[in-house]
Amino acid sequence: MSLLRITAAVGVATVLLGLGACSTPPTHPGLVGAQAGGQLPPLLPVRRFVANIDAMGGYQLSPSGERLMWQQAVGLDIGIAVRNVSGNAAVTTYATGNMGRRGGNQYWLGDSRQVVYTKDPIGDENTRLLVQDTQAGTLAPWTVITTPGARTVFVGRGAEGSSKFFVASNQRDRSTLDLYEADAQTRSVREVARSDGTVLDWLIGTDRQLAGRVRQLGREDGADRVVELMQAGGQWRVLKTVGGFDNYWVNRLDLAGGKAWVISSVGRDKSALLEVDLATGQERVLASHDTVDLSSTILPVGRGAPLAYVVEPGHPEIKWLDSAWQRDVDSAVQKAVSGQLLPAQPLITRPQSISADNQRVVLRSVGEFDSAELLLDRRSGQVSRLNPLQAEAASVLSAQQPFSFKASDGRTIHGYVIRPRGVTGPAPLVVEIHGGPWARDSWSPAVFDTRQLLANRGYAVIMINYRGSTGYGREHIWAADGAYFGRLQQDIAEGVQWAVDQRIADPARIAVLGGSFGGFSVLAQLIQKPHNYRCGVDVVGVANWPRVVDNWPPFWRNRHWFARTFGDVNKPEERAQLLANSPVSHLDKITAPLLVIHGGNDIRVLKQDSDDVVAALQKLGRPVDYLLFADEGHSISKWRNRLAMWRTIEDKLATCLGGRGAGFDYYQLMPR
Repeated sequence: MSLLRITAAVGVATVLLGLGACSTPPTHPGLVGAQAGGQLPPLLPVRRFVANIDAMGGYQLSPSGERLMWQQAVGLDIGIAVRNVSGNAAVTTYATGNMGRRGGNQYWLGDSRQVVYTKDPIGDENTRLLVQDTQAGTLAPWTVITTPGARTVFVGRGAEGSSKFFVASNQRDRSTLDLYEADAQTRSVREVARSDGTVLDWLIGTDRQLAGRVRQLGREDGADRVVELMQAGGQWRVLKTVGGFDNYWVNRLDLAGGKAWVISSVGRDKSALLEVDLATGQERVLASHDTVDLSSTILPVGRGAPLAYVVEPGHPEIKWLDSAWQRDVDSAVQKAVSGQLLPAQPLITRPQSISADNQRVVLRSVGEFDSAELLLDRRSGQVSRLNPLQAEAASVLSAQQPFSFKASDGRTIHGYVIRPRGVTGPAPLVVEIHGGPWARDSWSPAVFDTRQLLANRGYAVIMINYRGSTGYGREHIWAADGAYFGRLQQDIAEGVQWAVDQRIADPARIAVLGGSFGGFSVLAQLIQKPHNYRCGVDVVGVANWPRVVDNWPPFWRNRHWFARTFGDVNKPEERAQLLANSPVSHLDKITAPLLVIHGGNDIRVLKQDSDDVVAALQKLGRPVDYLLFADEGHSISKWRNRLAMWRTIEDKLATCLGGRGAGFDYYQLMPR
């Protein structure tokens, strides 16, 4: 090595050591005492939570059951890895680059050779599908549809052994999706069915052919919808008519067997799993739950009834409908525990990917401090672990627990809370508010994610499934009608008070953080001041409701949901109320320090909303900081941007809440 290179290497090492030494100790009294007593876990760098180069997961079996695919770091970004199942097979990796907010899904085709993956390159939700031939050496991936500004989604693969698959795209008409069949072998695409502008979904049957469609009876959002079955000769027959606010999700359609399996809320408050006779339309309830909607079903590959379903009243629960599968999975779990493939008895284990013969299966087995992916051979009973065990998680991370409380009007509100490891008394609190509002927070294991980053810094974290959240029945959703700036916000405030009353949270050190509708709620909480919030972090948050609706993406079909919950922008009095309930009408009331974050390509909430918030607060002389990522959309997904974002959040919270910080992260020097 030359003297110049040695000097440069020493200089860089010295700089990095200096930068790594810039951590800041806590100033909150409870954290100061815990640190002095040696009770706090090691302070981990931000990169461990947002740019973990040894992370790998999402294992998928090929239809043949002989090959595996998963995501892992490739070079300086994410990629796909492939290997054979048997033996110590070599791993082949493919650099995909960041896949974006609406990307990141990957699928084997029926030939067990070609892999399809989705990308949302710049965050504008014009998703692309790319095909990688895993047996063609350095052959570049094929972009299925290249029309600029088009959105393309994966619908289903073809028959086993086939390189064909179905996609839907709005390349012809941006407001609707036509159905196409693509062939990865010939790299060709043909139109299969054209939408008349009312088709919402195309349904592929168990024979891997077009079997049905979901169509809206009218052009106006909220019109009744029909589920129609494909008949011989290309005609359509109506199976079911449902209202615009009903859920009726077809999980499997078996025309030859004369049955369908659906999750439906028609005529009930909470969605249930139904078996439907296609000839008569008669429905039989297979499963339901008193407290929550069914979250998902698990189906065998090919034909057949559901194997199990999942519900989440607190911790997730799997309910088996097939005793043979339950016996095999339970046996695999016990082998994994006794063989130390799992650090403890898991809370739930469910199939994640199944081979075409239903004999090999990837299981996701989740415990408080572990999210394992196991490979089970049902014929031999052999089980192995696929992803690495994060052995240190149980000693450095903090468990997430479900809770519930009674709101002041008597409604039960559910949520989740994380208490920071090593802190015995009230801790500074971060209120993480989910978006939607038609979404929900769910339980997750303590793994290296951003909630655990907050806990590692000494913060308690609370998540509240306020009225309007999904998962708890339609009545819980409709309880938010007209209440998004009022009673819904009170649910969040009362959840915070619950944490204070339980001595989880220090009432003098509370921050609010959220994205999209959660970002709107951050602004609403800082405006209404039900608590002495010390600061807020608004990520792609709504500030002007009329603007959001005026710029609705052309392919969305849920304007009626918005009108019911928020108001109709086409009615002058309701439009005026929408503006009155928008943060832009109350920004003078925000006095706490605010960090605003937005993606320049956001199509759901235009960056103008954040521009207006920042400009108004700056004019008022209020403390506000702004991070704008020009290459992102309605979330910040690229790891370098996420690292910059969370380093900024870390510093902001350390200042206003008194948590500790790791300081400059040398991954921030990585080239783009």
